[in-house]
Amino acid sequence: MTEYLIHASNVIWLGALLVRDVLWLRLLMVVAGAIVLPYYVAQDPPLWAPVLWGLLFIGINVVQIGLLLLERRPVHLTEPEQRLYRTTFRSLTPREFVRLIKLGRWEEAALSDCIVEQGTVLNTIMVILSGKVAVKVDGRTVATLEEGRFIGEMSYLTGGPTSARVEAMVPTKYVTWQRARLDEFLNKSTELRAALQLVIGRDLVAKLATV
Repeated sequence: MTEYLIHASNVIWLGALLVRDVLWLRLLMVVAGAIVLPYYVAQDPPLWAPVLWGLLFIGINVVQIGLLLLERRPVHLTEPEQRLYRTTFRSLTPREFVRLIKLGRWEEAALSDCIVEQGTVLNTIMVILSGKVAVKVDGRTVATLEEGRFIGEMSYLTGGPTSARVEAMVPTKYVTWQRARLDEFLNKSTELRAALQLVIGRDLVAKLATV
């Protein structure tokens, strides 16, 4: 009768190969591996080599299942973080956004404060949380930016000097990321880098559409 365990295990393995969710894949692999172990133990003499390998595979999958469950825990965002996520970073997953926002620093600018000087090379990129800023070229206002818009993204992307001065028209709150720290973080996650580039690209398109 123990040979039926092999058939049952193979059927579950087949099911594991058909699912798309990695968590279910690993869960089914654990079940399939556990079901076949009694068959190896019941042999005379017991087949300890496949038993030990099976236990190793089960252990690896159990660890990976634990990591997947940790990654899928509900994400808690503060009210300002929720607003910023909705306005600008919806193409990221909430957990990606949390990882990104933890790298940033929350700052405030008073009325008429200069946030970016024209002709300087920035080592930061910023996004407005609340307030309003003026974009000025040689003293002339060419655009205004409000909640959810990036500041300094062109200098960040090109590495060149800024083409305009940015100053607060009202008290303004924003998040700023240091270039070196952000690049180091994004180099470890190509998917997150691509997602952030998409966000910045959309912001640039929206700004060009208003010119």
